[in-house]
Amino acid sequence: MEDCLAKYKFYGVIVKVAEARPLVELGATFKFRMESLRKSRRQNLPGTIALLFIAAAAAVLGFSLLTNLGTARTLPGESTWGGVPVSGLTVDEAAARVEAVFSTPLELYYLNETIQVAPQQLGFQLNTQSMVDLAKRVGQPNIWERLWNKGGAAASLELNYQVDGEMLRAYLTGEIAPRYDQPAQPPLPVPGSTNFSSGTGGWQLDIPQSVTRISSALADPANRTVELVVAGESIPAASLQNLEIFLKQTIAASGFTGVAEVYLQDPKTDELLHFAGRSGTDIPVDIAFSAASTMKIPIMVSALRRTGEPIPDGVQQLIERMIVLSENPPADTLMENVIGSTFAPLEVTADMQDRLGLQNTFLAGYFYFGAPLLQLYQTPANSRVDVNLDPDVYNQTTTSDMGALLTGIYHCAQGKPSLLTDAFPNEITPSKCSYMLDVLARNEIGVLSEAGVPDGTRVAHKHGWTEEADGFLHTISDAGVVFSPGGDFVFVVFLYDANQLLFDPADELIAKLVQVMYNYYNLLAQELWLGGPVSFPQN
Repeated sequence: MEDCLAKYKFYGVIVKVAEARPLVELGATFKFRMESLRKSRRQNLPGTIALLFIAAAAAVLGFSLLTNLGTARTLPGESTWGGVPVSGLTVDEAAARVEAVFSTPLELYYLNETIQVAPQQLGFQLNTQSMVDLAKRVGQPNIWERLWNKGGAAASLELNYQVDGEMLRAYLTGEIAPRYDQPAQPPLPVPGSTNFSSGTGGWQLDIPQSVTRISSALADPANRTVELVVAGESIPAASLQNLEIFLKQTIAASGFTGVAEVYLQDPKTDELLHFAGRSGTDIPVDIAFSAASTMKIPIMVSALRRTGEPIPDGVQQLIERMIVLSENPPADTLMENVIGSTFAPLEVTADMQDRLGLQNTFLAGYFYFGAPLLQLYQTPANSRVDVNLDPDVYNQTTTSDMGALLTGIYHCAQGKPSLLTDAFPNEITPSKCSYMLDVLARNEIGVLSEAGVPDGTRVAHKHGWTEEADGFLHTISDAGVVFSPGGDFVFVVFLYDANQLLFDPADELIAKLVQVMYNYYNLLAQELWLGGPVSFPQN
């Protein structure tokens, strides 16, 4: 025990005391000294010696107090810093423990993928020194608790930290999303067929919600895992852009080197696809084509606007022979008897151009052989110098004119405002438009557009082709409305070859193009092309 004693000299008296003894030991020492003092008194020691002993005991007590107050204290029981237990630790030890806990990596879960990342990469910064400073000001034992070797009140400090939101978002945007996001894929054309792929769903990181979850986890000592918020993406609809590419690929694959113009409109959404090409190269649309029998649709409209309801049987018979059987004499008779003028073809033209605004559509004479040309028409389409297909001077149209007319009939039949009802109020009615679609749907020829859709599909259409002065077929067309489970659509297709257009490959190409359109609208019930490859002979 001698080595652990300190010697102090007080007025020439050497007093040995233990360094930094607890107060209990000091009390015992003091009591011993007091007993010695009383004995000294009983032994008639001089008063000066007694005072010396008292002074020595006070010195021992004061030194022990100073020693105890200067000793490093530990944090009391139930103390936490930011949720981390720090009881029994010094302030510096507590700071080190908190830093260790909040420096452990976070585990981010992106679906089935696990990513470990240091908090600092996520913009997390711990302000340890501010917590240390605060701990030194609060929760420490007072002087009497220190005298009796008792701790202070439990110290629970909130975590002092900050998260750089921009840095966190940049990490998710630049590191996580590009690596793990899977964009949904729309249905795409299947080369060599008329079908689209089924497409695939996808998923995408929800960055705002994931930021919220990560920010909470960064300040949580117990839960260092984060389930990132990932939003599923349904299969997107097939795009018109991909449909256009598919249609152009279908034309190119057939080896067709003439002029093709394709028009497609969704009458419910007014979504429009329209392109023209020659030998695989795009050219401006709205080319002037010989209308041939497709001109019978405008004749039907002009005749019905001049006919009351119910429609007389005689008129119906003429219309049905003109449309269903595609006969020319009923067309002439209808114009003569209903429109009632030698210049009836010009009346049809006026209805189309002046009333409906279809500037590129005209009929300049009757159909019978040798009929006089009543007027020579110049239109925006046949005035073009970049494309001239030498169209028939008796009747001409464009794909957009014919498409707009069919869309107007479709809207009118549904009782909606349309091109026809606006131009001919109280003359063209929904019932007349329904009748027109019914007649067009009875034009069942088993080829062209009808060959491209499933059996039983309603196709209200009118086709057109004719041998020209050289005895060859140069132009073939089909225009109508397809009614399908996945959506109705208006289509117009014109093909032209300056040398000779062979019917069979032209027929198959139009059927195949309409089948591609049908499959675009009916992705869950697509039709398969059962014919062989479409092939045009190369000139």
